[in-house]
Amino acid sequence: MTADSLASLTETVRSESLDGALVVKNPSDNPVCSFTHDEDLSCIKVVWRKYATSAQLRFLHEALLQVMEGTGAQSLLGDDRELPIVHAEDQRWIIEEWLPRAQALGLKRVAAIPSHSFFGRLSIGSIQLILAKNVVVKQFQNVPLAADWLGRATHF
Repeated sequence: MTADSLASLTETVRSESLDGALVVKNPSDNPVCSFTHDEDLSCIKVVWRKYATSAQLRFLHEALLQVMEGTGAQSLLGDDRELPIVHAEDQRWIIEEWLPRAQALGLKRVAAIPSHSFFGRLSIGSIQLILAKNVVVKQFQNVPLAADWLGRATHF
């Protein structure tokens, strides 16, 4: 993503709602999601808190790339339970635009806790199906099981 397109995306997110302004103000802890780096697991833990607009979803994925680049994290732990859907155009963007850049930064593993929503499971599952061609993807019922797997997976 170019600097101009990121600036445009940032302004779109900021101006679309109060939640959007909070996402831009603090990408790692806002009403839509939070993410933290776990150095021991070489992992970024992403907890989705609610629906993300297309602009928010893309902005937050761009922020994740920045954290990956800054930390060298090779794994993601996605707690998707509260993410109700990822729209088809955003699924395509993640697969075609975001994933190659994440892989170039060293993404090797994704541990995921499925969405409570049927449409969330379906849409996120579509992304994970493509993702699994290049990255090890596993689903878990809870965060401790996912973290345990990532802790063991960092050794192979």
